[in-house]
Amino acid sequence: MVFSIDAAVFEALPELCVGVVTAVGIDNTAGSVPAIDRLLDEAVADAGRRLAGIHASDDLRVQPYRQAFHALGMSPSRYPSSNIALLRRIAKGKGVWRVNPVVDLGNAISIKYALPLGAHALGPGETLELRLSRPGDVFVELGEKDADPTLAPGELVYAVGNLVHTRRWTWRQSENGKVDAGTTRAVFPIDGFLGINDDAVRAACDELAARLRDDLGARTSVALASAAAPQV
Repeated sequence: MVFSIDAAVFEALPELCVGVVTAVGIDNTAGSVPAIDRLLDEAVADAGRRLAGIHASDDLRVQPYRQAFHALGMSPSRYPSSNIALLRRIAKGKGVWRVNPVVDLGNAISIKYALPLGAHALGPGETLELRLSRPGDVFVELGEKDADPTLAPGELVYAVGNLVHTRRWTWRQSENGKVDAGTTRAVFPIDGFLGINDDAVRAACDELAARLRDDLGARTSVALASAAAPQV
């Protein structure tokens, strides 16, 4: 098992599904990979055309996430999910920063399908959980060294043990689980909703897995977690 969704999550989001791509043997040492650079450029250009003259939050593909954030008691404007945050940058003409091939690939797939997609370095035997935060959890924001004292119990998070990888579901990522040049094993959750956009989730998983194999030499597996199968 590499991924698990706690039963309490489905009380708020009963139709939630998460596509899970696992990759082992990743080569993330190159400064850039031309095929991934092209994919990201194409995704950004296509999104720019799609968003011309509208706000990113008006894209019909992101509406389910705005509704879900409301259901979770969070403002989607103050705490935009990662897919909306990326599309907002593109709509404002800011483009997308380059990090490393794995992160760039994840951003390209996220933008192309307008889906939130996380990249989490995961050690052997570790399980990434989607659950509510609890006392003792620790979140260290990207670029920081100290734990964020504002994390409180009851917030939807991605976590490994007591280390929170992502706050407010898909809003803000942590130093914990950060993918860097030395990452060789990672799990990629792609969040969606059954009966709404699960076809897009499956397509995004398949494309991500193929790219990880073809461009980064990884061995991959794909699964879909939902209330019927919360562990994969």
